[in-house]
Amino acid sequence: MKRKIKVGILAALAGVLWFTAACAPLPPLPEQVELESYTSVSYPELLTPRISKLQPGQKIKVPAFFWQYLTYDPAMVRNYAHLLRQPRKWHKLEWFATYGTRDMQGYFDLAALDPALVKDYQPRRLDHIMIYGELAALGPGLYLRVHRIERIEED
Repeated sequence: MKRKIKVGILAALAGVLWFTAACAPLPPLPEQVELESYTSVSYPELLTPRISKLQPGQKIKVPAFFWQYLTYDPAMVRNYAHLLRQPRKWHKLEWFATYGTRDMQGYFDLAALDPALVKDYQPRRLDHIMIYGELAALGPGLYLRVHRIERIEED
């Protein structure tokens, strides 16, 4: 009987250690954003990362039209099977959606901002913006962890 209890305790401890290791913290944002280190990609390339050969860890900049901050987690269903591998603070990311054109073509809802950056970036609907960020793995796809947003001035 004591042996079963010891095995059970060891199994529970191993499970807690595995869970803790699987739920890594979000990687820190860069202290300084060096704009020249970001590769320019087109919006269609962002929508088709596998075809465009975009990779996790790649720093990109892409022009887009802001749509809205989301009230749902766009990665929940896609990533359900991989939930244990998500960072502990995943739920604190502020997700937002963009379009590739002003006439709302090419919807992308896998861009995420840290809560501290949301206060700094308050774009309005269909504002033309340049997004600087790093691609990160999301199950079979990628999401864009945003480092900076700049408004593109139009004539």
